[in-house]
Amino acid sequence: MLLKVPSVDWTDQIVYVVDDDESLSDFDDEPDFSEYMWMENEEEFDKNELQRLEEEEIMQECFEAMIEDELEEQINEWEKAKTEEQNTALSALPKTQCNVEKSVLNPMADEFVPLCHQIEFIAS
Repeated sequence: MLLKVPSVDWTDQIVYVVDDDESLSDFDDEPDFSEYMWMENEEEFDKNELQRLEEEEIMQECFEAMIEDELEEQINEWEKAKTEEQNTALSALPKTQCNVEKSVLNPMADEFVPLCHQIEFIAS
């Protein structure tokens, strides 16, 4: 179907081609609101969306807790291995080096404080 619509200056006309499927009677019908039907259940939609967000937050917290637990476990294993290594190194020392009875150090002496720390302490 061809429709002729006058232009602004009325000198020539604009021709619009309208498919037969889209007749002028379609404009008189009720408009199609199918894409807005989700708004009909807006409260339910909001409820479902909030529930989904809460579940995602809980999953994120669980994931972070799992990572923290694994990291803590790795640190504990590292500290255990370090302690075992130190114990092995100490047990490998000859017993004569650990003899305190023959030591020439004074066990009753004050703790050694470097001179630079003494100056800072006096200035304070």
